[in-house]
Amino acid sequence: MKAKLFMTMAAATMILAGCSNDENEVTDNWNGEIRLTSGVTVQTRANSADVPDKQIASGQTVYAWVDKATTPDATEYIKAWTLTAQGDGTFTGSLQYYPTDNANLDFYAMHGNFATFTEGSDAFPTSASAITHAVDADQSENLGTNYLKSDLLYGLKKDVARSASAVNLTFYHLLSKVEVALKSGAGSPNLAGATVTIVNTKLKAAFIPSKTAEINHSTTSTAQAARAGLVSCSTSSNDPAPITIATSITSDDFSTRTTYAAAIIVPQTVTQNTKFIKVALTTGGIFYYSIPDAGGITFESGKKYQYKITVNQSGLTVTSEISNWTPVSAISGDAVMD
Repeated sequence: MKAKLFMTMAAATMILAGCSNDENEVTDNWNGEIRLTSGVTVQTRANSADVPDKQIASGQTVYAWVDKATTPDATEYIKAWTLTAQGDGTFTGSLQYYPTDNANLDFYAMHGNFATFTEGSDAFPTSASAITHAVDADQSENLGTNYLKSDLLYGLKKDVARSASAVNLTFYHLLSKVEVALKSGAGSPNLAGATVTIVNTKLKAAFIPSKTAEINHSTTSTAQAARAGLVSCSTSSNDPAPITIATSITSDDFSTRTTYAAAIIVPQTVTQNTKFIKVALTTGGIFYYSIPDAGGITFESGKKYQYKITVNQSGLTVTSEISNWTPVSAISGDAVMD
């Protein structure tokens, strides 16, 4: 009955459009379907290499749940709506429609490397059991398939009124991003073919999505805390494992460089003196950057950590910047040959 109703509405709209005095007028024959667009928040400078961070890449799967925003309790309306991102902010998927009672809607959506959901039957995940999301150990293709699927995203928008306009969902990065660039320093070691690995981090995250978390709060600290509260480092079968990343080499002083090799890691604390970045040269030299901070370093949800590594014949010189995925602090340290 609903399908027939919307088909009739569309036909009526087409007839009315045919009576227009302006033959060039374009009419949007909207029949009540829900339209979605997306944007990923990134608080950093824009450049083409960061495109996957600002927009969900083409081909990535997003699951959405929709509730009727009724009082006192919302009621389920659409379960596990399975969408495919097109890379331009739009999605493809089954047609879904606003309710005929004109109730406002609440939207919740997620993307990640976790078990699939069945459209139309799987309810929104509850806090009783966390979703296990895993980052990939092979992220050697810079911003490639394994990087994209490692990015855990979550967004919500509430009390949306029926409209032909697209509902713009803002997604937030819940994990941490590490960027690394290399430069040949004292002794001019040959970096061609060097292998870069992030070591001693755990790869699994426990994700508990929430319909009430204030991830869109106008106060930055409140919103950040709400997002961070959705994810933690899993305690189940989660030993540290290496993550291979791409090798990005520069000959300048890093000041004009726009491309870094990137990886997604799970938010976690890495203790002082723990080896964190490994650089292996084809000539046989192996170098490590270890965490210098007395209290270790806690990789936070939604933040980007950028490492500028100068490889000297005797070791590494490292400068690191932390930003919100605009730098807020910087640390520097040294590494030694193993």
